[in-house]
Amino acid sequence: MASSPILQSPNDPRQYRHLVLANGLTVLLVQQADSEKSAAALTVNVGHFDDPIEREGLAHFLEHMLFLGSAAYPQAGELQQFISEHGGSHNAWTGTEHSQFYFDLEQQHFADGLSRFAAMFTAPLFSSDYVEKERQAIEAEFSLKLKDDSRRIYQVHKESINPAHPFAKFSVGNAQTLADQPQESLQQAVKRFFDSQYSAQRMSLCLVGPQSLTELQQLATRYFSAIKGDVAAKSPLQVPLYLAEHQGLQLTIRPHKSSQRLVVSFALPDIQPWYRYKIVSFLAHLLGDEGPGSLLALLKAQGLVNQLSAGGGIDGSNYKDFTLAFELTQLGRQQYQQVVQAVFAKLRLLKQSDFPEQLFKERQKLLQWAYQFYEPATALQTAMDLSLNLQHYPLQDVIFGDYRMEPPPLALYQQLLSYFNAANLRLMLIADDVDTDRQARWYHTPYQLQAIDQSLLAALAQTELLDGIQLPEANPYLQADLTLLTTADHLDKPELFYTDPGLSLWYKADTDFNSPKGHIFIQLSLPNSCQTLQQQAASRLWVELLLDRFNQQLYAATTAGLNYFLHVHRQGLSLQTNGLSANQLRLVADLLAQLPDPEFCPQRFAELKQQLCRHWLNSSKNKPVATLFSKLSAVLQPQNPEPVQLATALAALSHADFQQFRQQVWQALHLEALLLGNWRRTDALALQQQLQHWQRQQGAIGQALKPPQCLIRDLGPVWLENPPDSPSDHALVIYLPAREKSPVMMALFMLANHILSPRYFHQLRTEQQLGYLVGTGYVPVNTLPGMAFYIQSPNQPAGALYQATVAFFRQFISELNQLDDSDFQSLKQGLAAQLAERDISLSARAKRYWLALSQGDYSFDLTQQILTALQDVDRLRFQDFLKQLLAAEYDVLLFATDPPPADNYVKCLHKSQLTELLQQQQKCF
Repeated sequence: MASSPILQSPNDPRQYRHLVLANGLTVLLVQQADSEKSAAALTVNVGHFDDPIEREGLAHFLEHMLFLGSAAYPQAGELQQFISEHGGSHNAWTGTEHSQFYFDLEQQHFADGLSRFAAMFTAPLFSSDYVEKERQAIEAEFSLKLKDDSRRIYQVHKESINPAHPFAKFSVGNAQTLADQPQESLQQAVKRFFDSQYSAQRMSLCLVGPQSLTELQQLATRYFSAIKGDVAAKSPLQVPLYLAEHQGLQLTIRPHKSSQRLVVSFALPDIQPWYRYKIVSFLAHLLGDEGPGSLLALLKAQGLVNQLSAGGGIDGSNYKDFTLAFELTQLGRQQYQQVVQAVFAKLRLLKQSDFPEQLFKERQKLLQWAYQFYEPATALQTAMDLSLNLQHYPLQDVIFGDYRMEPPPLALYQQLLSYFNAANLRLMLIADDVDTDRQARWYHTPYQLQAIDQSLLAALAQTELLDGIQLPEANPYLQADLTLLTTADHLDKPELFYTDPGLSLWYKADTDFNSPKGHIFIQLSLPNSCQTLQQQAASRLWVELLLDRFNQQLYAATTAGLNYFLHVHRQGLSLQTNGLSANQLRLVADLLAQLPDPEFCPQRFAELKQQLCRHWLNSSKNKPVATLFSKLSAVLQPQNPEPVQLATALAALSHADFQQFRQQVWQALHLEALLLGNWRRTDALALQQQLQHWQRQQGAIGQALKPPQCLIRDLGPVWLENPPDSPSDHALVIYLPAREKSPVMMALFMLANHILSPRYFHQLRTEQQLGYLVGTGYVPVNTLPGMAFYIQSPNQPAGALYQATVAFFRQFISELNQLDDSDFQSLKQGLAAQLAERDISLSARAKRYWLALSQGDYSFDLTQQILTALQDVDRLRFQDFLKQLLAAEYDVLLFATDPPPADNYVKCLHKSQLTELLQQQQKCF
């Protein structure tokens, strides 16, 4: 093929080819020459909207079943294990109108992976044994999310729309909706659904890899031509989402987690035909502005809201909800109608103003830059994105469609604004104290449905302009020089550009990605921010107050493609910026200038303190596994306490206490920084001088801090019981730390996780049906390698989960004897391939080097050391290592919701007892 009709960035080196197989399957092939992995994604125009009314959740259930065996590969879990062992990953999702399946792995095994993947769609088995097991898995997934507020609120929304629209269906399914029926079993139903819905004409496939386009075409033809193509494309959706009686409604919803939110919603038609103009996202930018004169700035000044997001809401092939979501203060909760009136005042301003052409051009310029300096994603992300885009864009825009932004016809802009009126309004008030008179189906969410107050609607129809609300000013951060460095400027790794007792600055010019972007990382070591629980709580509130101020004063920077992040870490604060290197040093200067000095008014202090306390107290309602991991972190990292402890400390903090904290926090300041990307040495010098000048203004210079660490040694297995606050699922987290920090220990723990993860999931989740949330992870804590097993079950106590895990571990060790050396080498190669992957973006590279610096890896060769150590690990050495982890005396921490099993050799302690024991042994330092 001489050329591709697909529009692509001049900075995109990949090659593309489009074809349609004889069965009607649309295929996009992408040669990404520098990728170590190959990837595939298949999207099908079938989702939960297609569920039979008597079988809600069937599309979701089918997604699960397709992974559990085919005629060519009948062993359930074989695909997942094959992919994992060859350095890859896989997953799938089911949406309203589409489902997607995807995987990646080492490129030399791509053909074998595709053979297994394609077999899912040609001849799935739907084995009766696994039909029943996956029915229970769906039930476990449903039970796991019963207290998930997003799903609880989603269900209320479904019950307030046109019941004839497929959005009203229950999308997830459970054991009840998927039960066998007298006229048809679930196995028969899922097979019939697959046969009647899954067809090549409804599918789009994307293959990405270093292989030539010709080879990729041969693979696509060989493995996917057998997919049947006898089902026609679906007819457009005609049923409206809302009838007249479903507009002008107010939903009041009582959440599971404490919350005070208001959602203002306007119904739009299908917006996909407008994609060329990005007109809806542009309007979201105007309404969601956070700068001076914005809707948010006004409502904050009135003490009504803390946060605003604009432009969200459900959307599909014939509908779109445009929402403005507000996080309310206590006063805003009482006066939420005033917030709605302010929204209509901003809308009145937009309707009475000319089309803001200059602001539109600013957004257009940013998209043009993003496209011009396009950074290719991973092979897997590319496959996923393009496979889905094939369902939505014409071929030429399968890439450019996300970036195309043409000036809209003025009539279209006015048409869009016309939908934002009182007759097309819905309100959703989510708060703990609202009146309710019914419960939503399935999730039992308390709510009430009533017409919006007529007096409010009348007031909204007559809303006038408000003083203080205006459109954004021209963006000062968009005056950018996008000159790129030359390849001669490139540095292979960061170099220590400058060092003195109070500052270390690392610098790396990087031209590999041909991008005008850069990253700056600054770590501020502040001893008086992190030594006590009160300081730790105050530090987190301080960051929230700073970000609240930054968001208003520096919002223009974020809309110009510059990003900033400020967060608490164990030594103090961390400040990061990224985006276009032009103007980024100015942004850093603006941020640093505001860190020490701003006074926070008592009102804003109280509002954000209340919001942060509510957020922390809500953590007690998290999934049990998440709570157990939080406790694990608090035990091993004393400067990372549990959220409930932080909430207690913050509740006792007065405004005067906070002011005193801020005066003391700047003593003994130490800085470490990294400048990486499209930066010249003169930029590094400018940052150095900027940091030195700012540091001198703050007072005494200090030393870099070494955070206290608790190392678990010579304790043997310890079981920490965590009685749940209310009846909930059972959960267990088993943490196995290394006894030393070394490349070989890192290699061994990484290899154990790499091999055990798919097997543990398949055995305890798929085969034994012990729970839906099941997995393992490589978990380094305090730079010490380690591994964790986790499992959450709705019906099995933690003791049974522990015994099942130990039995699995022992069985796996015995199975290692059956592996020959070549098989073991293949398993190692999968991990080695993951470790050796090249950075796929400037952002990934920057994060990798900053992590190395935080770990003291100043030679930046730790990964290579691990790879070298991995090469020397043979099967017997690995087997001995696993046996050591099972030894009765090995140091293991077990966090559980229940008591340990009877007649067990583990010590059962409470957290306070363990902490005291660690202190007595002087293991904390």
